[in-house]
Amino acid sequence: MQIAPSKMRPEEWNAFVYRHYPPIGAFMQTWEWGEFQKSLGRSVARYEIRKRRERVGVFLLVEHTLPLGFRYGYSPRGPVLDPVYDLQLVLSALRGWARARFPKLIFIRLEPPLAEIATAGIKGIAAPKYYIQPRHNTAVALDGSVETLLANLHSSTRSNISRAEKRGATVVIQDKLAGGDYTAFQEMILETEARNGGKNIFPSEMYLRSFFDTMPANTGVHDPRQMTLGIFYGYHEGEAAAAHFVLFFGDTATFLYGASRTKHLNSKVTTLLHWAGIMRAKELGLAHYDIGGVDETRWPSLTAFKQRFGGRTWNYAGNIDIIIRPLFYWVYNLLHRS
Repeated sequence: MQIAPSKMRPEEWNAFVYRHYPPIGAFMQTWEWGEFQKSLGRSVARYEIRKRRERVGVFLLVEHTLPLGFRYGYSPRGPVLDPVYDLQLVLSALRGWARARFPKLIFIRLEPPLAEIATAGIKGIAAPKYYIQPRHNTAVALDGSVETLLANLHSSTRSNISRAEKRGATVVIQDKLAGGDYTAFQEMILETEARNGGKNIFPSEMYLRSFFDTMPANTGVHDPRQMTLGIFYGYHEGEAAAAHFVLFFGDTATFLYGASRTKHLNSKVTTLLHWAGIMRAKELGLAHYDIGGVDETRWPSLTAFKQRFGGRTWNYAGNIDIIIRPLFYWVYNLLHRS
């Protein structure tokens, strides 16, 4: 197998990702996600995996800086492979290529979108116990009627949608994020973090501003080969009470970020926002609404809330690392666990 820089056009790249990726997590290998990573000042490259002349895989590689000038490469939810090809053969090829191409990186982290990954017998590859992206996501299938989707909801979720409407909560879907909207979202973030015991559960403000500046807007028309951003604001008693941001790509809408004001929680506006996201995705002809990561041990209440929307859980194995500089990799993992 050969690995080389890709010369694919954006629509060609996204078409390959769309054809060969499972429904959950594909957005992190899109052309648009790579451009967003570039806006953060990161080194980004796109590569193709070929067997003879046939393209069998692609992956986005983002370089991240570490203390003392070290770096590592990261392919979020990648690589994207034609499922007929054996992952172990691909990993062996990637290991040889990575060690020759990136001698200054400590390691390259991959996240193949598979429930199980067999790495035994492949020298120089490790599977750390911690992970970056959620290993379990719950997603609602949108192939039924609206009545069926409602019937599949937990009774408390149906009641909360009804309560939100009766209590005057409304949802506005926006093409753009105005200055006042962004300020309101930042205030919601602070209140959401305070309810979470003060933990910083959101990306930095610079990260969020770059995200909103670079993502193309979803205007109600969907091309599965382009990723777009849907902006959902919930209002209650004349005030922006909650906000959700949803990415649309391929056959899946992915809930990415959300925050809310504490005093409006009883309005159930956050439940109404997810229902609005489900309805928008269905109107656009998508097949899945990914409501995000779940983990009954780490996030029990959030997991219970998400699972009441009647979705299926998708399981992924997590990270695997191609080790390039073994000593520094050992030190990195020692510090990461401490």
